[in-house]
Amino acid sequence: MTPYNEKREYVRYNLDTPIVYAFQDSDQFQSARLCNYCKGGMCFQADRAIEPGADIYIMMENFLEDTIDADFYDGYLAEVRWCRKNSPEPTDPFLIGVKYYRTIIK
Repeated sequence: MTPYNEKREYVRYNLDTPIVYAFQDSDQFQSARLCNYCKGGMCFQADRAIEPGADIYIMMENFLEDTIDADFYDGYLAEVRWCRKNSPEPTDPFLIGVKYYRTIIK
């Protein structure tokens, strides 16, 4: 059996923490849960599906400006690249994959 070759451009880091997101030009933030992130994008869980191609603003729910990675926690604009159910259960969350418009994690 051939081992799976990772083809990601950036190293991905797991992080289970609350985030909030809103569609661009909206101030109606929704709660979500970050699963993992990298320099180019992230994956998070949300209760609602988000159409691929949608522009969303994402930020940490409990933003603290004096943290080590303050640029990451400050928030950023991203494009939804994919959306799928985490499991077949109707009450389970959707997994949302986004790509940052501008890389802000150094």
